This record gives sequence, structure tokens and C-alpha cells, in this order.
Amino acid sequence: MQYFKNPTILKILDLYKDIWALSYTSAVNHWDLETYMPSKGVGARGEALGRLATIRQRMFLDPAFVKLINLADKQKLNDPEKAAIRVLNREFKFYTKIPAKFIEEFENLTNTATVVWRTAKEKEDFKIFEKPLSKIFDMNRQMAEHLGYEDSPYDALLDQYEEGLTSKTVNQLFSNSIPQLQTLLKQITNSKKYQKTHWLENQKYDRGEMSKLNDKILRSLWKDFDRFRIDVSSHPFTTSFGNNDTRITTWYHEKDFARSILATIHEFGHALYDLQSADSLEMTPIAGGSSLVIHESQSRFWENHVGRSMEFIEKFLPDMQLAVHGSPLTVHDAYLYFNKVSPSLLRVEADEITYHFHIMLRFEIEKDIIEGKLKVKDIREVWNTKMKEYLGVVPKKDSEGVLQDIHWSGGSVGYFPTYSLGTFLSAQWREKMSNKQIFKSTNYDKTKAWLEQNIHIYGSIYTMDELLKKNKMKYDPSVNLNYLQEKYSKLYEFKFFSQ
Repeated sequence: MQYFKNPTILKILDLYKDIWALSYTSAVNHWDLETYMPSKGVGARGEALGRLATIRQRMFLDPAFVKLINLADKQKLNDPEKAAIRVLNREFKFYTKIPAKFIEEFENLTNTATVVWRTAKEKEDFKIFEKPLSKIFDMNRQMAEHLGYEDSPYDALLDQYEEGLTSKTVNQLFSNSIPQLQTLLKQITNSKKYQKTHWLENQKYDRGEMSKLNDKILRSLWKDFDRFRIDVSSHPFTTSFGNNDTRITTWYHEKDFARSILATIHEFGHALYDLQSADSLEMTPIAGGSSLVIHESQSRFWENHVGRSMEFIEKFLPDMQLAVHGSPLTVHDAYLYFNKVSPSLLRVEADEITYHFHIMLRFEIEKDIIEGKLKVKDIREVWNTKMKEYLGVVPKKDSEGVLQDIHWSGGSVGYFPTYSLGTFLSAQWREKMSNKQIFKSTNYDKTKAWLEQNIHIYGSIYTMDELLKKNKMKYDPSVNLNYLQEKYSKLYEFKFFSQ
């Protein structure tokens, strides 16, 4: 399929390749910073990335380039061409409203702050990270003022991660879903089958065997490792340099092996979106997924609907046994372990029900700081209070509380809500494929093909609403709530009732 035919668009894309090359260079440097770069190199790396960001801004605002964008905006365009202009106009708005000096300072700050965060987390001391975090939130508040907003400055930040998303929408999602999740959680914890802990959580595993297992899982899901690789980082993430170079990271701990497996599968979901984006979109503004809610719906689909499934666990059970030094495992016991519901401290290892309480907590803290209702120095206290209120647990150390996530150190304020929105949407993809008899067994070729043809291949051509409409769907959180009620009432053997 030839996506781009308009002569003006073709000129724009030719010029855009220079901008793409800078983005590519920055992405490689970010990936290296998170994986192999010596920690003392952070100063020069932050300076370099800050300058690259301002060079990109200057190239983007070049009058000849802007003139072509304005010209194309008035012409008859096909869907991919319209999308390219839509994305470029969003970037143009950002670059015209945010001063170059601000961009350079913010890029430098967030890259150096990532290493400070890592040190603070290792030393269990929020005070080490408090100063740079205060600066990051201050600059995000300034960014919101530069960009403009109608109701809340936080809305300007949400829009950077999901086009058109507002705090009002997020509030409505939590208002409608949290009470039902609270009811379901209460019924689970009151059931006769409920166990607060599972013995596998404290079972030590062999890192070498776990690494082999993660590799085996990934090779069963994706054959072409000439386009894909996995490394280790302090917080799992995915980076894509193009259709032929997408990388993920995972992490390893001494025990609780599901943390590593589910993190690996989660990141694979992100990677697959990029790997299956149409080749014709590479090096253009609409390569890869544009919507973070769609992106998170992919990672959470693979993590929850595949990684936690009985079929998946049964397939890799012998390898899991090897990792836990040959400890006897039954499929049912392992299934209970992967799907155990219990309030916990860490978002990334939270079960499907309590996960959204973690996201709501972060959303509320971010919003209050940006709106000036909360100071960074008080985050730890507020965090612990909300954890006690929402989940009945309180962190004993900062790595299990306010320092557990990497997002703020990278400047990402407004990202967290997309996890909940994406999680709810993931159940709708499962339902759609199940109705078509596609999502079943452990042969995921048909699943990947459906996702490619209906989501991935389009890259950023469509917004989330447009993509759902194209698939004859509308965003409906009740699908995920019904899925959770059916799954966990069966697992814990009780009849669900609403309050």
C-alpha cells in the first residue's frame, strides 16, 4: 500500500528525515543511559541530549518546513497524509509555545535526574531525589502554562500523552470503576479461598534459569530476533528506533519470579506494536503508536490476558520449576500465584483489581502538585496515607513507596492515567478477538495477525477514538469490570453481587 502520494507531503517527509535522525540519535542515547552508560557520564549525556532537543526544535521551526506544513494543510489528503499533518501540527504547537532554553534545561534536568532517582532508590532515601523532583514538577507546571489549558493545568500535561485527555475524564473513569472494584476486592478477601500471600512470592529463583525462561517466552511470541532484543534495567521499558530495531528491558529479583515474567511480557506488548507498524510509515511522523492508551492496552493485554492465563502457565510450567530450583509446581497452584489478589505496595506487581488504586493515587498526587495544592516535600507522607486508605498497606521503605517508579525522574507527569485507561481497553480487544474465535490456546499467531491488521499496521494514522470507530467499537470500561467479576468470582468461588 502506498501511504503517501501528495507532492507537498512527499517534500515534507523528505525534510522530516533530518528531524527523525536527531530523534533516532536521542533515543539511542536514552536507551544507553538506562542500560550500559557509566553513572558518572550523566552530566555530559544530559548536556548533549538537551542540545539535541533544541536543535530539533530549530529544524522543526525552519520557515521552509513550516510553510510546507501550512500548504499541505489546505490540500486534499488521504488518511495517512492528514495524520502526518495532524501530528506535525501538534509538535508545531508545542515548539512555538515552549522556549528553546526551557526545552534544553528540561531535557538536561530529566536525564541527570534519572541517575539521581536510581541512587535514591538504591539508598532508600527520598531526600536525595527531592530537590530534582521539585524542579521537575515546577518545570511541568511552567510547561502547562506555556501550552495553555481550559480547566486545569494538569490537562495540558495529560494531553501530551493522550490527545484530548482531561482530568475530568480520568476522574469520571475512577468514579465509575473504583466502587465496583472495591466491592469485588471485599468479596475476594472475605471468601473462604482467599490467601493473603502465596508461598511462591518468597521462593528464591535462579537468575540464569529465569533469563533463559524469559528468552524462551519471547521466542515463542516473536521469532525474528534480528529485529528485537532484551536487556536489563532498574525499571523495565521499551524503546523503538524503527521497525527493525525495537528493544525491551526487564528486571530480576532474588524471589517472586512472576515479577520478571510479567514485566517481560508487558514490554513485549509495547514492542509488538512498533514491530508490526507498517514499514511505509518508518522515518515519518506517524510511525509507531500515537495513542498511549492504545499502547498500554497492548502491553496490558499481553501481560494480563496472555501472561496470567492458565494455558500460558501450563505451557511454561516445566521451565518455571527449573527456575525455582525444581520445587514441585502444579498448574493450578501456579495459576493461583499469577492471579493472586492481595493489596500490595508495588504498582508493577499489583493484581488486576488493586492495580487501579495505584494509578488513582498517582493521578491525585500529580494533579494536586501541578494545581499547587501539594508540595513535593510532602509527597511521601501523602503517598503513605493514601496507600493505607485505599489498600490498607503502608510502605516501610521508599523503594516500595514514592521512589518505586521511574516516570517522574524522566519528567513524565500525566503518563500514569493511561495505564488504567489502557488496561480497561485491553479487555475490549480480548472480547473482540474471542467473539471472532481468534484469541484462544497458546498459538498466538492469529492473535498477533489480528492486532497487526486492526491496530498496529496503522501506526499513528488514527487517534484512539478514530481507531475504535474503525473497529466498530467505543470505549467501554464495563467490559473490563465484567471480565474481572467473572474471572475472580470463579477463581475464589463466590457469587458476585454489586452494592
